[in-house]
Amino acid sequence: MRRTTGKHAVARPRTHARALVPVGAVALAVSLSGSVAAGSATAHSEGAQTQAMALIADRGVAVGAAAQQIAITPDFATAAVESAIATREQGAMRAQRATQERVALAKRKAAAKAAAAAKAKRIAAAHRWVSPVKHPNLTSSFGYRWGRLHAGLDFGAVVGTSLHAMSSGTVTKAGWGGGYGMKVEITYWDGTVSYFAHMSQINVAEGQKVAPGEFVGKTGNTGRSTGPHLHLEIHPKGGDPVDPKPWLAKHGLKF
Repeated sequence: MRRTTGKHAVARPRTHARALVPVGAVALAVSLSGSVAAGSATAHSEGAQTQAMALIADRGVAVGAAAQQIAITPDFATAAVESAIATREQGAMRAQRATQERVALAKRKAAAKAAAAAKAKRIAAAHRWVSPVKHPNLTSSFGYRWGRLHAGLDFGAVVGTSLHAMSSGTVTKAGWGGGYGMKVEITYWDGTVSYFAHMSQINVAEGQKVAPGEFVGKTGNTGRSTGPHLHLEIHPKGGDPVDPKPWLAKHGLKF
């Protein structure tokens, strides 16, 4: 063929067509080249995973067919799918663990709440107040008489009537008390001390723990007494005696 130059030059015909390089081959070559274009290879790998999974999962295309459609090798497509599946499974496992942890936390909170409620119930039961004698019959009030302070209330009762602890506490004295006759002192959980005097029988010992309503002894007519009855004194915080009437009313006890 004759060559010409200048404006009359004829374009030289192409003797070879440009080779089409599959995208997968390029990505594979780049990934094998080490650090060269590492970011691009990573992006292509992630894109290939996404495309392969979409083709296989959404369209039901086999791995080989999916590889052909996105111009990668079947092995690479398989690896991409397996990697995506592994990632998905890891995510599912993390979600499952998170759910299990939430359930376990909810159970611990429920157990703690139930334990706190049970404890509060036990405390309320232990701290309740009850009358020392059933069907109390008030015969003498707090105040001065015959030139002396009558420091409590007298409840008339036949000898042998049961007496009960007014709340949870500890017996601090049990025995003869001079003019009080047979006497029991109980220090309760809030520091209040009660005196039961003129008893005919004592059924507790010093240092013994008692609960609300627990039997401690029986009424009598011992000591300086004009007849069978319970002499009840109330000493807040173990101090001086106070009129038991308002104290009993404040604690919900009727007489």
